[in-house]
Amino acid sequence: HLEEIMKKILLWLSMTLPLAASVQETLPSWHWSYVYIEDFQTRGLFQDLFQMNQPYTRGDIARSLIEAGRSIKAGQIMLSPSELKRYKKLVYEFSREIQACQGKGDSPDALELGGNLVEDMVQRPGRDTELKGTVRSEILVPVGDRIALYNGINFDQYLVDDPNYSGKKWRGIAGYTEQAYASSRFGRFNLKFGRDFLKWGPGFSGTLLFSNTATPMDHFTGSVDIGHFRFTYLMARLDDWILSPELQDSLSGPAARRFISSHRLDARFFGGRLQCAVTEMVVYGGVNRSPEWAYLNPFVFYHGSQLNENGLTNTFGSIDLTGYPLNRWQVYGSLMIDDIQIEKTGPGDLEPNEIGFIIGSRYGIGPNTRLLLEYTRITNRTYKTMNPWETFVFRGQPLAHPLGNDFDIWTAGLTQWAGASFRAQLTYSQIRQGEGSLYSPFDMPWMNYTVDEGYSEPFPTGIVQNAGTLQIMLDYYASGNWGFRGQWAMTKYKNFQHVERQTETQTLWKLGVWLEGSVLIPL
Repeated sequence: HLEEIMKKILLWLSMTLPLAASVQETLPSWHWSYVYIEDFQTRGLFQDLFQMNQPYTRGDIARSLIEAGRSIKAGQIMLSPSELKRYKKLVYEFSREIQACQGKGDSPDALELGGNLVEDMVQRPGRDTELKGTVRSEILVPVGDRIALYNGINFDQYLVDDPNYSGKKWRGIAGYTEQAYASSRFGRFNLKFGRDFLKWGPGFSGTLLFSNTATPMDHFTGSVDIGHFRFTYLMARLDDWILSPELQDSLSGPAARRFISSHRLDARFFGGRLQCAVTEMVVYGGVNRSPEWAYLNPFVFYHGSQLNENGLTNTFGSIDLTGYPLNRWQVYGSLMIDDIQIEKTGPGDLEPNEIGFIIGSRYGIGPNTRLLLEYTRITNRTYKTMNPWETFVFRGQPLAHPLGNDFDIWTAGLTQWAGASFRAQLTYSQIRQGEGSLYSPFDMPWMNYTVDEGYSEPFPTGIVQNAGTLQIMLDYYASGNWGFRGQWAMTKYKNFQHVERQTETQTLWKLGVWLEGSVLIPL
């Protein structure tokens, strides 16, 4: 009885004690600690996190580190000397948040100013060796005990060469606000409004819903944790879709507004060794269209609303799964269904299924070696409809897997740690990319066939480009404030750019350094 009383007291304290503002700060997808956390998850640590619903907050990681420390101290998890050093590096990085979660932290009334600098020497196909990099700013402002305001601006030289980037370019630099949000936590409830990274689902090369390779978008998310479950609701306004002249005339407007609504249920079982999630999402819009109450409701079945109200929307759903059947062994998978045909009553029912799936595994050999094997397949026309504004893209980039659709990819990898700081990764990927894409018009060739004739098409479609890439990545994490990185990759293409028998070989190498730091200014 005394133990139960103490647990309730600690739970109450965790809900009422003032917290440092950084506890509410999300961990951006480029942060070095994700590499350490993903590695430790195959060792049984950090499994109390909802691994397929990211980004984590720094408070999430701090609480998980506290729990991991108890397991290590009790002898439930035995770490090797090199693993223990890596664990201590994480503890040092999140020491302020750990103290705050334990009620020992600094006053929340402190402004945090920081930044991240990456400078690379790069050699790319058809270019001379050049210096490229990014500079990110960071401002974290507390508002009371449980609300934090965050702003991060990215000055990125790499974006200047991105053909899909539509923003301002000035003297070889592109700059935009990468993160800007208000975040709060009240007991079981988490709320965030603003611009931030998102990653839903498992995957090494990308995910089937929100991938952290996409440009961060403005959105509202609210979640509630109930025992082993987390329910998440998201709504967002995407960039307007500029219409073709023909559509401008027929729809009486220059552009279509675009919106997203989604709800997701994550679950953890067996201490987090088995995690699963179910997601439903809707993309809709139109000229002068406004957000609709049916899709703003977190508890409505969106596909049912679409059918009953004859709404012009694109709905799709996914099932995600990750598990740890044995120590050091992770298996994961994801299935996304955009559109499948069940009945065969007319030519429209001959439309090929629009689905995607990922299946993969990570396996640890000893404390420092990891193996990876993953297969991803997404069919043509997935993430799009006849209405181009319902395509699942934002600012010219896919919101889901960076390769879009009409492709499959095999990836095999080997990761080797040396001590606490050095990490080497060797990967080989084989990509088959069809002629379909997220940006091509939505064609319907099956409408020229009868049900009796049937319709089928190859996968991938058209002239298939084959690309095999061998890549070596070297990272040295000297501390949480600086480190070195290197990359070398060679890609051999067949049917390059979808031209039969056209071949191409491209190589890339990169050598760089990164620096990160912050200061606290009492208010």
